Amino acid sequence: MLGEEALLTPLHEAQTAMQKLLAEHGSCSPLELLLATNRLAYDDYQAWRRGQCETLDGKLRGDIPGLMKGVQSWARSLNLEAQEASWYGVDDNAGAELTASKEPRLAGFLHSDFLPIAGRNQLDLFLDSSESAAASEVVGALSMRDAQHTSSRLQALADINPQHWAIADATVLIDALRSSSPCPCEEAKERLALLERRWLPAACALLHGGARDFLAPLWRDLGQALEARGEDAASAPPFDALAPHQHPAWAYHNGLDWANVKRCVKATAEFRSQPLLLGWLAEAEWRLNGRSAALTCWFDLCWNHPAHFEDIVTASGFPDALLKDSWLQAQREDLSPPISPPWFPAWFAATQPDLAAGVPKCGSEDDPQRAFDLLLALALGGSDRQTIDSGAALQALHPGLLGRYLGTAES
Repeated sequence: MLGEEALLTPLHEAQTAMQKLLAEHGSCSPLELLLATNRLAYDDYQAWRRGQCETLDGKLRGDIPGLMKGVQSWARSLNLEAQEASWYGVDDNAGAELTASKEPRLAGFLHSDFLPIAGRNQLDLFLDSSESAAASEVVGALSMRDAQHTSSRLQALADINPQHWAIADATVLIDALRSSSPCPCEEAKERLALLERRWLPAACALLHGGARDFLAPLWRDLGQALEARGEDAASAPPFDALAPHQHPAWAYHNGLDWANVKRCVKATAEFRSQPLLLGWLAEAEWRLNGRSAALTCWFDLCWNHPAHFEDIVTASGFPDALLKDSWLQAQREDLSPPISPPWFPAWFAATQPDLAAGVPKCGSEDDPQRAFDLLLALALGGSDRQTIDSGAALQALHPGLLGRYLGTAES
């Protein structure tokens, strides 16, 4: 039985994502919210912007009407106002105005942007300046990944103010759009340095949240170049812990190409011994809607690389809001032993038994892993004798976890 925390997850997850978007960008786009909460796959979003599908109808996951209602209600409570927003195509579809849905209410929701009234007024004042308007046109052309149009808009900006701060960054990004795909080996390593040291800073400075979509194709091209695959298409380069960014999974991760992240990590020998690879794989599984597989990887980190798990679960970009909230809740509990990373999978199994049930048993005699197995045995059920024995064994290992499980089962 799912505890109350799980029942509240969709709305809470959306609220958490809204707060993050507002903090980072000063506004909240419903499409960005869908991407952040895994209700829209990034590849489907990109296919729509490239004109490969007419709308996003049939691509959205979960209770979208419920999400709309919750987001609109919460936006009102935060004194946010919806402003109409247009979406345009990219690459060969650059400049085409897009329609997110054929259903009017959903289309209205997706073609909006929630922002504070003060922020909207400031934006209106900003756009009143001809110089600022010219700079916005440069940003818009870059967002469509249109090098030729960006060049003409950049010249218009330079005619108004040759010293405008955006000119240098825009010139760097035009060069990025016009660059050819890198070849394998050393050229790929040179491209990695160029992307990280020049293109990434320029895109973040000029495009802000739009840097992700601008850079994603460049990262994916780099991933292909870094693979350097031989005759065996399933092989992958060895992982060098001293140069982790030279592994193709890192480039695919930045390009949000989750299928290739998963493939490259799993093709790497002994990937489970490398916490970075295991963390990348966990996020890829989660983004591909494989929550049980993702939990298996994250729990593996808890048991075998606890410091790395603690680093990523407390980071702002951790994708699974429920797992993060469970970790934060566990840290507030006064239990003995305390819920450190090795004990956290057992805590999660005690509080979210239905979700933990998809993770395989460990079969280990290590106390935290044995506690996890005992909680799975309790959740999955069995004979009265088996239940009594599992409960008694868990009581001896960690009475606080048994009490928490019993409290969850009764709720």
